Amino acid sequence: MKLSILSFILIFFAINDCSNEAQEEIKSVSYKTYTRGSSSTYTITPEVIKVISTGFDARERTIKISEEQWNTIISEVKKIDVSKIENLEAPTESRASDAAAHAELSLILDDSEYKSSTFDHGNPPNAIKPLIEAILRLAENLE
Repeated sequence: MKLSILSFILIFFAINDCSNEAQEEIKSVSYKTYTRGSSSTYTITPEVIKVISTGFDARERTIKISEEQWNTIISEVKKIDVSKIENLEAPTESRASDAAAHAELSLILDDSEYKSSTFDHGNPPNAIKPLIEAILRLAENLE
């Protein structure tokens, strides 16, 4: 009897994948670029993408996104170890001499915010490059 109960419990845990890694809900993804005189912030939520630009061409634009577009963003976020993005090293340092804009990525999952270290706009660390490219493709619709 004890063996059958133990077997049932083991099968139950195996079927339900009782790992402690609960799926975190992705609430928003933001990509920010900035220089001395201007900045652009791209914020994506399940409903919209919003781009806020400051400087000479200051404006704010928002469009609705489809579920498919949001799922593309989610798919790219899930490929990233978010707990390590703050420690990703930038492949280049052109922003230090104003040869490139500074950039950073911010993810809000559940009640936690994960921010990358800064990197050159146009040359992100490889671990987040596909996500940055997906964000910029979505933003092209606003230009």
